[in-house]
Amino acid sequence: MIRRTVAVIDGREVVALDSASQIDSGDRGRVIIAGSNGGRESGKAAIEAGCHAVVLNDAGIGKDRAGVAGLPMLDDAGISGMAVSHDSAEISDGLSTWHEGVLSTVNEVASHKGIRVGMSVPEAIRTLLSHGVQKGADDADPR
Repeated sequence: MIRRTVAVIDGREVVALDSASQIDSGDRGRVIIAGSNGGRESGKAAIEAGCHAVVLNDAGIGKDRAGVAGLPMLDDAGISGMAVSHDSAEISDGLSTWHEGVLSTVNEVASHKGIRVGMSVPEAIRTLLSHGVQKGADDADPR
């Protein structure tokens, strides 16, 4: 499985992973680009680790929007969440998500940062990080 830093923007590390199951406590404050579906377990992993933002795959959205069900959870935690179209990037391939992914879904936190459906992943991350520090899980009081 791939774990690779694909960019550092204004000191914030952007890491591509093949699976959201690879997210761990060392990813606190990072932007994670994962090839996993945007379901609840992926959202939960990003929240628990304190990620700054996360990009996942919509996996075709699915019944009851199961493929992006983690994005509202990220909203509740104040974390920007995005999903790329499964037609634009290979599922379970973080580098494909980074290089080829086109956003199909964004949560409200991301939308308020200027992120829009149709953006490429690098464009979305540059836009997100140009807004300065996002108040969210990575900015929580460590006490």
